[in-house]
Amino acid sequence: MKGSVFKRLLPSGKVTWCLQVEVGRSVEGKRVRLFRSGFPRKADAERELRRLLVERDAGTLVKPDPHTFGAFLNDWFENHASRHCAPKTIERYRQLATYLLPHIGHLPLAEITPLQIERLLNHLKDAGGRDRKTGKARPLSAKTVRHIAGLLSVALGTAVRWKLIRTSPMAGVQIPRPEHHEKGALDADQLYCFLETAKARAKWLYPILVFAASTGARRGEMLALRWSDIDMRRGLVRITKSLEQTRKGLRLKPTKTGLSRIVPVPKSVVSMLEQLQVEQEENRQFFGTEYRSDLDLVFCAPNGDYLKPDSVTAKACLIAREAGLKGVGLHTLRHTHGSQLLSAGVPLPTVSKRLGHSSTWVTANIYSHAMLSDELAAAQKWDAVFGSRIAGLQPEETV
Repeated sequence: MKGSVFKRLLPSGKVTWCLQVEVGRSVEGKRVRLFRSGFPRKADAERELRRLLVERDAGTLVKPDPHTFGAFLNDWFENHASRHCAPKTIERYRQLATYLLPHIGHLPLAEITPLQIERLLNHLKDAGGRDRKTGKARPLSAKTVRHIAGLLSVALGTAVRWKLIRTSPMAGVQIPRPEHHEKGALDADQLYCFLETAKARAKWLYPILVFAASTGARRGEMLALRWSDIDMRRGLVRITKSLEQTRKGLRLKPTKTGLSRIVPVPKSVVSMLEQLQVEQEENRQFFGTEYRSDLDLVFCAPNGDYLKPDSVTAKACLIAREAGLKGVGLHTLRHTHGSQLLSAGVPLPTVSKRLGHSSTWVTANIYSHAMLSDELAAAQKWDAVFGSRIAGLQPEETV
């Protein structure tokens, strides 16, 4: 059946014309029909039926989803996110969804408008969070609101692909602008203080901090590193994977860009790693058959097992506070490494490759402040060549 029009008698005694058109079949194989009613004349219903049939034959006709946005989002998590997103990403998406569902979870999916979404995002930006101590509303960061908008965009884009809605209402939404903050970096004295405190208060953490400061490696990359990845003689480290912590446990995954890289390390760091091997051998002897030699980890628990990434980060932040460094953590050492290299005149492509960025644009965008000295030097070099000539072209002062 392609479609039909029919007459309906309302309880009021009024006659109205309706139509129905088959738009496909459900997953169970049942026919799915679209109904429209309220046409005053048969000709009006027939005209609308012809338009819908053209859309159906062109593949652009969608059946408005009667379910709520909340029901759709559950379906999206089950049939899309669980199959195409990393576990950590799914966890983050579920956290972000808690900001959406109280506001639009009850709304029919097909009736959500760009205005409703933009109002919601503005509300979240102004008072979407909660103060942990007082419980009062507080603003959400623009970054978090943009992540919430990103979840909406991906989910509603899937709804379009599933033909539950014709277009995504996100197409007409203006997202809050990102807040640009300079990445924190330590100077030489601060870095020395951080490392010195770690060596005195958390000896197991000290090699991790030194390695982070000297290579710029990410947390998960360091905790997944194996001894077989290190060429001690040549001072080369091959980074191929990352350790990720989720609510379900730990798992190994590819690096952030999906690419491996080789990072040369200083001789002082090679010496530190050799000393770490000696200490691990002592632990291996102590634990015997219970030592996880099969993992071959460089940075590990005393029994050779994986360290939990979140625990390492928490301990690094605690040590930083004890060293008198506020707002400093493990990831600060990555930014410190990149900033120091660029400030020292190391070429941008070299630093970008060392940090494992997807492009030099990413590096330049994050560390633009560190390259200011290079830009000043460029201005001085230009002035040394052309400055005197430009000055000679200036008009003489008149008395």
